[in-house]
Amino acid sequence: MIYITLESFRCHSETDEVGSDEPYMIVAAVDLRPPNSPVPRSRVYRYGPFGDVDGQETHQVPFQSFWGLAGEERALPNPDDAIFIVGIMENDNGDPENLRGIVAATVSGTIGATLGMPRPTIVGRLLEDINSALKTVTGAPNFDDQVGPPREVRFTSGDIALAETGNPARQSLRIQGDGGDYTVTFKAINRGQAAWRFCARCRGLFFDGYPTKGVCPAGGGHAAAGWIFFLPHDRPGPLGGQDQWRFCDRCFAMFWSGDPANQGRCPAGGAHNRQGYMFFLPHDHNGPGQTEWRFCDKCRVMFWNGEANKGACSAGGGHRAAGFVFKLDFTP
Repeated sequence: MIYITLESFRCHSETDEVGSDEPYMIVAAVDLRPPNSPVPRSRVYRYGPFGDVDGQETHQVPFQSFWGLAGEERALPNPDDAIFIVGIMENDNGDPENLRGIVAATVSGTIGATLGMPRPTIVGRLLEDINSALKTVTGAPNFDDQVGPPREVRFTSGDIALAETGNPARQSLRIQGDGGDYTVTFKAINRGQAAWRFCARCRGLFFDGYPTKGVCPAGGGHAAAGWIFFLPHDRPGPLGGQDQWRFCDRCFAMFWSGDPANQGRCPAGGAHNRQGYMFFLPHDHNGPGQTEWRFCDKCRVMFWNGEANKGACSAGGGHRAAGFVFKLDFTP
């Protein structure tokens, strides 16, 4: 289960436009595997515009996954089951989001028209049609310019195998046009399940991926605040981690289920009920992440211990820290 993102770009030379560049990237993602409907799924993403970009500068791009089509982690055992195409634009007076929508409609139409054709034929048609769509004028008096034609981004089976271990696999493309010269770098990685959040009321870690918000020990549902955490599951990530952490489908909290005789205390009543993935949560390491996440030895949930307020524990009072100091990956 991986994410694929645009990680960074380097401007070797600015375009012929006046002043610093303001580039943006449009990435089309297509899933060729048979879905429930007869037409393969596709989605188009926009990164930027990025202001004041000058020659010989490298810019990191905020995390936004374009695989699998809704920003979530997804398996990709055969890279040929997906098509990824990137185009670079220089923003002047155009509307980047309007152009993204035009490209999205074009991609959807092309996929429908090429249904059942060989992959190389589909890629060729997409490159041709996206190239035309990127020339659409969306503003005046100065319209946005293409920095070269769109290109396909291809990961190999070896890249995907590496990414599944939790280590990054990268592919770069150099794109030139309109006087500009850019390298865009893409990253595939198994980062873990997203949508885990800090609850501002009980201080626990809970899954925020459903419309309902579980049961909070402080009453009602959980209240998400702060960052989005990414938690490795089904195998330890490169930083290792303690296993037997599970999702409770009654209160939605992350709890430790490693003691069969004690499954903690759930605010929905009785013990926690484990479901879903087996999580491996990294602890006591020097890598990136937010530290001071701890195990509560009263209710068995994961909670944040970084301030005097210890939240609300379903076993009564505040949480009580024990064991490892966990450090969890996050995106602001």
